[in-house]
Amino acid sequence: MGDVIIERCTDAAVCARIHAAAVAVGYRPFFPADSPPPTADQLAGEWDTRLADPTAVALLATVDGRPVGSVVARADRRFPGGEMAALHVLPEEWGRRIGSALHDAALDQLAGAGYKTAWLWVLAANDRARRMYERRGWTPRTDIVQEYLGVPELRYSRSLGSRPTQRA
Repeated sequence: MGDVIIERCTDAAVCARIHAAAVAVGYRPFFPADSPPPTADQLAGEWDTRLADPTAVALLATVDGRPVGSVVARADRRFPGGEMAALHVLPEEWGRRIGSALHDAALDQLAGAGYKTAWLWVLAANDRARRMYERRGWTPRTDIVQEYLGVPELRYSRSLGSRPTQRA
């Protein structure tokens, strides 16, 4: 595998394709079997909206010039601070630290924008993602829950003042 390159992205369609591929595999266990995953075309509108937010910075991870992951760093709409949203990596690239690279780059963007606190949402049943975030210093806020397409999501927060060392 070549080096992971992280750079700004303004192409909603590229991010939507990564998002669709990731959730088709990663979210399958959390939604009813008769609920088809969203397509890239369906997600493109969400990405257009994200990219139109003047506080948002979308980041794209590439390996050997091929897009493999994306994330958004932006102002949080509900709480003081910044938000990391829509962190997705192509399933065939899982376990190669691409998500970690995107995570860290998004936190750098938020800290660079002056935010002291970062927020994110994660599906409550998504233990894999929750473990990743908790290893990186995020704290679940079990008092803040919402539903996404009928599935519970938990809110996580973390300080941007310190960056814990990644535990293996």
